[in-house]
Amino acid sequence: MPKKAMYALLILTLLSYFNLNLCAKTKTSKDTPGTAIFVMADCESVSVQTKNLVYESDFINLNIKVPQIQGLADKNFESDLNKRFLNEAQKAKKNAVSTAKEYNKDMLRDQLTPIKFEYISTFSVIEAPKPYLVIGFLEYQYSGGAHGISYQEYITINTCDNKILELKDLFKDSVDYKDLINTEIYDQIAERRIKGEYFFPGTQGFTGIKESQEYYINSEGNLIVIFNIYEIAPYAAGIIEFSIPHDKIAAYLK
Repeated sequence: MPKKAMYALLILTLLSYFNLNLCAKTKTSKDTPGTAIFVMADCESVSVQTKNLVYESDFINLNIKVPQIQGLADKNFESDLNKRFLNEAQKAKKNAVSTAKEYNKDMLRDQLTPIKFEYISTFSVIEAPKPYLVIGFLEYQYSGGAHGISYQEYITINTCDNKILELKDLFKDSVDYKDLINTEIYDQIAERRIKGEYFFPGTQGFTGIKESQEYYINSEGNLIVIFNIYEIAPYAAGIIEFSIPHDKIAAYLK
């Protein structure tokens, strides 16, 4: 799991109307331990607490903000989800610290100046359509070289059904949602190339969305499909988004 010595922390300011109905009003406060983000939804009143994992040494600066959800009806689902978030964060911390130590051990052995790694992970609660709770995660890591790298991902939770939704879950079962989205993205890539944007060619570039494709819904109800750095374009292109207008997919949604 989004420059040298910079935190590539992006503030996600997204999402309101999907299917033309406002579900949740999100209110964020300062980025401090224990901060609660309240989401008022039709099914539940949910709060998201922040748990911080911090580690700093001569070899690494690490700060991970972990969401901990409260207020879901299914307490087992809530508990399992919170454990998942925390376990993944602890695993990322362990791997980052271990890698930094091992790499710099070799640097010191070779009488080279140690490199201070960075690992920063944050999240934002996104204003989402009912009955969804959407959380965006941004991970940044620097381990030497010209720049660090960021990675963006999202999780969408149906607060009524207590279920994590993949992209396919938004569409009717009879709909070939991949073909629908792929066609739109191919068309947009062609248009953007004409305007001068560069995408990797052939099999190195876009060949179709994945089962676990990253996405979110914006304030206009449009579906935003996400591609992380290097997935379909060079580093300089950053995290790439394709906006699919709501009116093109409304008839195919559940």
